[in-house]
Amino acid sequence: MHDFDPGITPYPGGLFWTVPFAKDQVFEVELDEGEANMNASDLDMRDFFSIPNALFRFQTPASERATVSFDIDWTGPVSTRQHVRDATNQFVGDYVLSKATMTWSASKPTGFRYVSNPKNTVSAFALLGHERNGIFFS
Repeated sequence: MHDFDPGITPYPGGLFWTVPFAKDQVFEVELDEGEANMNASDLDMRDFFSIPNALFRFQTPASERATVSFDIDWTGPVSTRQHVRDATNQFVGDYVLSKATMTWSASKPTGFRYVSNPKNTVSAFALLGHERNGIFFS
């Protein structure tokens, strides 16, 4: 069993499963059309073995080094659009329901490697959006 994710930084109360990308790695997004592309190659991750272990780290070792690569394409047309604004919790977002295709791979120094099928299967559900929260809310 494998759970590849960047972890929680700082653990346990930090940012949850999020990876920062440099400004020069801006992805193509056309929210109104429900179209976008995001890709990365050999992105440093951890294999936490399972989601419960990623959250509570009860195994020893809690994780192992790994890398992942992916290429995701969201394609229109937009079937549903939703705007969410929650001033109490300082959260605002615009979302569109679209379609997506993806290729994905993961590997570890131990020799383990997983490669998905080619990017020809369309997802059953794909949500594309833009959100702001916390200090970025206003």
